Amino acid sequence: MERGNSIETTGSITKVQKLTNLEQHVLSNTLVLISENTFPGYIARKEFNRNSPLNSVYLILMYRYFPEKIERISNIMRQKYRNCNFGCGEIEIQNKIFPCIRIKGLTCCELIPEIQAGYKNNDIKLMSFRKIKNEGNIRVFKHFKISEISNGIYRDLYEGEKFYFIVPARINWQLLTYITNNIKKEISDNDFDPAIGIINRFAGPEDVIRIFDRNKTLKRALEIKNKYLKELGKQGFHKTNPGSTVEATFYQ
Repeated sequence: MERGNSIETTGSITKVQKLTNLEQHVLSNTLVLISENTFPGYIARKEFNRNSPLNSVYLILMYRYFPEKIERISNIMRQKYRNCNFGCGEIEIQNKIFPCIRIKGLTCCELIPEIQAGYKNNDIKLMSFRKIKNEGNIRVFKHFKISEISNGIYRDLYEGEKFYFIVPARINWQLLTYITNNIKKEISDNDFDPAIGIINRFAGPEDVIRIFDRNKTLKRALEIKNKYLKELGKQGFHKTNPGSTVEATFYQ
């Protein structure tokens, strides 16, 4: 592949975060969750500062809808709320699946009920309120616009702080957390955030690790990629063919 060409495709990003209710500035008797974990420089609290970027907000849905239905409505929302990013996904909390719409880029929490009403008016049913304060496995289905900046490393063309590098097989969150802790002990500049991802390509899905990092240099991306691959190798993480669904076994 020629370096610098943009690639538009689909996939998903998965991570585990601590979630809690957002109880103010939402429609009555609806379930909205926010993350207590943040990217570096972002906030996660129940009263937002208009001058600070928000972490993700999750509108919980009553049912799973066809992605095309959510996407068509979300496209209307993007035109009205141009600073916001809308994506559909699902959250697993204690073996229960909560379909959701994730919103990023909000700078004013007063917009949330207006956005909820927009989905409701398009026949999307919102889940009723219930108290939640727990870890959730969050999977967001994404449209990617990326560029390959080095062999097996993609830069996100929408969010330049994010890059993705290919790993030999699918990994789980426990393994990612373990090796991330090892890596952060080794390097002084350890203010980055990882997640597990899948990027769909013509030859098959590529398993990747997504890194959010304010340092957007290629040197930094190569350093982090090499450290992860080294740590994965220590755990018996062997190379497989592209698109493999073999899941690495984690022994601690």
